[in-house]
Amino acid sequence: MWWPWTAPNDLPISSGSIVALAIVLYAGVCTTLRSRQMRAMKSKFGYTTRASFANMTVDDAYQIQLWIAEQEFPQAFGASIFFSLFKTYGVPSISKLLVKTGHFTYRGDGTRASKRATDTGVLMTNMLIGRPGSQRAMEAIARTNYLHSIYIKKGLISDDDMLYTLGLFTQEGMRWTDLYEWRKLTDMERCAMATFWKALGEDLCITYRQLPSFETGWADGLHWLEELDAWSRQYETRSMRPDDSNARLAESTINLALHNVPNLLRPMVRKFITLLLEPRFREAMRIPHPPLTYQIGFNIFIGLRKILLRHFFLPRSYFHRYRYIEENPNPLTNRYHVTEWHFHPWYAAPTSRYRWGVRAWIAWITGKNEAPVGAEKFIPEGYLLSEVGPKEQVGRGLDDMQNTVQLLVSKNPKRRPFARE
Repeated sequence: MWWPWTAPNDLPISSGSIVALAIVLYAGVCTTLRSRQMRAMKSKFGYTTRASFANMTVDDAYQIQLWIAEQEFPQAFGASIFFSLFKTYGVPSISKLLVKTGHFTYRGDGTRASKRATDTGVLMTNMLIGRPGSQRAMEAIARTNYLHSIYIKKGLISDDDMLYTLGLFTQEGMRWTDLYEWRKLTDMERCAMATFWKALGEDLCITYRQLPSFETGWADGLHWLEELDAWSRQYETRSMRPDDSNARLAESTINLALHNVPNLLRPMVRKFITLLLEPRFREAMRIPHPPLTYQIGFNIFIGLRKILLRHFFLPRSYFHRYRYIEENPNPLTNRYHVTEWHFHPWYAAPTSRYRWGVRAWIAWITGKNEAPVGAEKFIPEGYLLSEVGPKEQVGRGLDDMQNTVQLLVSKNPKRRPFARE
């Protein structure tokens, strides 16, 4: 028992109690700041009711999604882009074309497959991170349209395949966030992502006539998203089935993902990669189901991560945002470099960070240093968006790109795709 006049040194407070109190206070601060940042975003844009979602502009949708991608959930957002593309390989009409081109097939040192994957990533990130109406975003869209048009004109890519692919890119980021991050997306955030992707799909010449409300229009982004999700499920039911081309492409993609993983860890990492695919996709790609122990261990890891992020990590500031691409090109060459590379150092600048950093030392220790940064074949001078794509397409399609850019210039980034004018 102690009294108010007891000397401070006589108070019955242990060091363990002080530590516990500090942890509780710190957790409270982290949780409060995370919640405050989320509320601040909603207040900033003013989309607080379902009725207001119809008035969401493309530029507002972009800014909300950019915050999600760079500050709130960069890990889930980045991984979902990779798996969105990966999951299209479960559809034979898509995988057979990709196998036929040979660009995605992992052979030899894997540089051809890694170049195609890097080019896809470059175009996607410039479309997603580049602000609507910016030169880089319009050029990325124009280049993508040209590369797709080569196969569309030959009847090798269907409208359904294009819409399904868009659906995966739209929905996979939401699915990953809801499953693996410390909180689920709010309706405003989901509507923003849907609004952005709907507008981007239009720029990519993807039709929505397969959706029920195509003629009458959608009430808002969530309405469009609901119909896209329902249609995508029906598409998977009728189009997704096991096929040799699916399996071949899936094996190539997994081998590419494991390229820089030490041999000793490859079997374990392979199982975790397949664990991230739903059973339907694993069956379509003829991928064995991972052991139950891996699922249990992964669930425990995700559960702990959610707790730690919510209560013990401060929200990521704008200064510490994840940077997917360089904000400005080289002033002398007008070329861009990648900020990160995952398989081979395509378009990576030969900086001291890449030559002598931790990653370089790990590659040297594990014997994975066969792809030196700065090697001429990896185009260390950077990329021009007008040159991204297969080697045989460099210098081609420039007139088509220019026509597309001129069309995109006429579109107002402040337009409201779902507003009833």
